[in-house]
Order: sequence, then C-alpha cells, then structure tokens
Amino acid sequence: MPTIMQSIQTRFANHWGQPLNRQRRFALLMGMAALVAACGPDQSPQAEADLASADVETDQVIQHAFGETAVPANPARIIVLGYTLVETVVALGVQPIGAPGIILNEMTYLELDQDAIADVGTPERPNLERITALNPDLILTTERLGGESYPLLSQIAPTVAFDIDERLEWRALTRLCAEALGKQDVAAKLSADYEAKLAQLKSQAPQHLEAITASIIFLTPGRIRTMGKATFPGTVLADAELSRPPTQAEGPGLMNISLEALDEIDGDVMFILTPQSETEMAAGVRAEIDRTQASPLWPQLQAVQTDQVYEVGPYWGLGSYIAANLILDDLLTYLTPAG
Repeated sequence: MPTIMQSIQTRFANHWGQPLNRQRRFALLMGMAALVAACGPDQSPQAEADLASADVETDQVIQHAFGETAVPANPARIIVLGYTLVETVVALGVQPIGAPGIILNEMTYLELDQDAIADVGTPERPNLERITALNPDLILTTERLGGESYPLLSQIAPTVAFDIDERLEWRALTRLCAEALGKQDVAAKLSADYEAKLAQLKSQAPQHLEAITASIIFLTPGRIRTMGKATFPGTVLADAELSRPPTQAEGPGLMNISLEALDEIDGDVMFILTPQSETEMAAGVRAEIDRTQASPLWPQLQAVQTDQVYEVGPYWGLGSYIAANLILDDLLTYLTPAG
C-alpha cells in the first residue's frame, strides 16, 4: 500500500502535468501543505512554510462589495460583466476574453477584436457554462449588476464586484480597475489626457460654455427620452461647464417626454444619440428619429432653426474615458471655430 507521501507525490505529478492557472495551483499547493502537515516528521516546518507561500507573494487582496478577493498579479484571461466595465478595461490597455454580446454589436467605437471575445450573456444573467469553459483568471462586475450571480461566479474564478454606480462614477471605477489590474500608471495618464482636452475645449470656445444650453436626447420606438445631469454624458457636459435645459438640469437622469412636449428638449444645441450598427434596434431608432423630425413641432425648436442639431454616436450613452474623450471631440467640432 502506498504511503501518504507517495500518494501526495502521485497526485502532484498528475496535476502538474495539466495546465493550471494561478488559483488552481495555489489551491493544490495549499492542499498538499495540509496533507504534509498530517504526516508528522516527514516534513519540516520550513518546507511547510515554503509550500504555503509558494504562490501567495504574487497575489493581491482587493476589497469589494462582497468582501475581499485574492487577485493574481497581471491577470491575462479577464471576463468583464458590465458595459462601462468593458470600456474601462479596454481603456487600461487590456482586452477581455469574454463580455456581454450587446457590446460587440453596439459599442463599435471600441474597435474590439470580436473573434477573440466570447459572448458570455448579459451582466444580470451571465452564461456560467461558457464562462467556466473560458477558464478565466479574473472576473469583474459590479454590485448592482452581479449581486445575484456573484456566489456562483466566485466559484469559477476570483471575482471582484465593485460597489459603485459605473454610469456616474466612471472615473472612480477606472481607478479601482487599475488597482485590480496593476495599471495605475495608465489610469493616471487617462485622467491627465482627459483634463487636458477639457482645458482645450474651454480655451477654444468662442464664449463661456456656461452660456450655451446643450440638450441630449435619444429615441426608441414610441419614446423620446432626455438625458440629464445624472447620466454619463451629463457628467461630461458638467465637466465642460455647459448649461442644460431645465428638464435636464434637475430630477432623474432619464426622462420620457411626449411628442407634444418637444419644446422641453430645446436648447442652443441638441445632440441626438444614433446607433452606428445595422441591428434591428438601430433601425427602430432611425425610424423614430425620422418620425419625430417630421412633426410640425420640430421646425419650431431653436436648435433646429439655427441648424445646431447633431446626431452623435452611441459613445454618448454610456462609457468611460474612451467615450468621454469622443464626446469632447464632438464638442470641439460643433462648439468651437477650430472644430
């Protein structure tokens, strides 16, 4: 009958011959350390310590919404369950191996390698089988999106659920992701570049930007919605110090209005979010834009009369530093002589 030590050696040899990520190797080593300790004098205290610390030194512990998670240094196989999170990770110079499929279809401005990114379902209902098959070494989500699935996700790979509203606190989210990925220097440059572009916009504007009232709307079949201060583009326009129409300056971030209340969306300038894909959803949005602009009330708007209505890309809807800089590019184009 084989001894305990021989059994350990056999188990070690069998497993070490297979590909192991950091977490599996750490679990195996810790299990071995426990078995060795039970063998009594066959193993010295120093050898036990060496086994226990073999892989811990390269991990870091991240505090998040559901406790703390040991995250491997420089994780390479990352699954991201959140729309803003995907852009944040990409902005930090990392391409995920799995993400919600709608991102691949609609967020075309990210220029992702779609063949290299698996569709892992929606953030609220991720495809656990597909995620498991991808063998990730890190999963990123938020408390708001991933609360129900966190216990299962954390059994697949180290999972960090940020306690943050990624729609409004995208700058803070970038800092948190940078900490988890070891990309703090990249995050610092993203922030500096964004501030520099804001300064450029303010210096090139022909008048103080507070004197310009900017309206943001998007349309879906049968619905006109405004985007106020408490939205992603609202935070960027606030950074640029642009004024907003009364209905977008206060209250909820998103508000529905009727076609008969078009005057409530008026401003000196109006931005209409327009999909850039050829999906059925995009076709529905295009049809609703055409229907709204055919209304006899549309030509009465000030922004229409001064030819200051602009269709802009989906990056106005939700994003991080990539989208925020694209919004600033639009503002430089439409609000400054140099643009």
